Amino acid sequence: MAGLVLELQHDALSKEVHVSDLLRKALVVSKKLGVTQIEEWLNKELNGYDLDDDIPPYREIRGEIKVYNPYHGWQPLNFGDPKMAEALSKKQIMQSVGALDSLVGGKSNGVLQVPFPQKTINALMKSMQIPLQPTLHVDPTEVIGILESVRNNVLDWALELEQKGILGEGMSFSKQEKQTAGQITYQITTNIGSMQNSQLQQNSPGANQSLSILNDLAGLVTLSTQIQNSLNELKITEQDVPELLAEISTIKSQAASPRPKTAIISESLKTIRSILEGAAGNVLASGFLVELAKYF
Repeated sequence: MAGLVLELQHDALSKEVHVSDLLRKALVVSKKLGVTQIEEWLNKELNGYDLDDDIPPYREIRGEIKVYNPYHGWQPLNFGDPKMAEALSKKQIMQSVGALDSLVGGKSNGVLQVPFPQKTINALMKSMQIPLQPTLHVDPTEVIGILESVRNNVLDWALELEQKGILGEGMSFSKQEKQTAGQITYQITTNIGSMQNSQLQQNSPGANQSLSILNDLAGLVTLSTQIQNSLNELKITEQDVPELLAEISTIKSQAASPRPKTAIISESLKTIRSILEGAAGNVLASGFLVELAKYF
């Protein structure tokens, strides 16, 4: 009988095995080895992510924003601001792997419709001369790409275990195998395929957000400047403007520092997000909120 780890590799290579079934077997392996860090990721993929979770980058999809015209069918929605169009054309997918598998049904043809939050829909329709409900149209291959990333991540982990001599003969692992797995847990968590820069939680609270911030300080400064230059269009209350400008100034100062403090930047980002959320119904604010979400 092949060891559990070799079975896991076999299943990861087989297109006949659904990704959700592959994850369940990987969860068995992680439970038996006591590898709690990868177990958290496996459970998120099996059960879906919550609104306040950090979503791995491979779960971001792109599509085309369209509106349904009762006379002409689906038509692209044209934006005056290309940056806003770019922001709204991307969406993080939080559904479980099982739901995604059922959604695409193993097919790569047709189009998937991903709805926007109601606030975004209202804001977009308010800006149209003829209000038509917008929807993000996504090629199924975008969702298939998520499933393939998950499959590859499990395969990479299983190969890493084998390289360390961890096989799991007879549905169990030896004491030595468990000790070895415990020694490489952190490396497994940070080196799973494309997830080395993911938003998955590791040992310290806030480490994932710090990673996002430090990896893109230049982008954060650019986004802050765009928000600052759009104050008139954002229609923010007079009371909130000084606070918003102060937080933007704080972010720029920290980014220019040789040792930027991510905790300070994080608090400023939260305040900016809160102020933009107060600009309910504003299309531009919705676009900025989508961009800010990358840092949370």
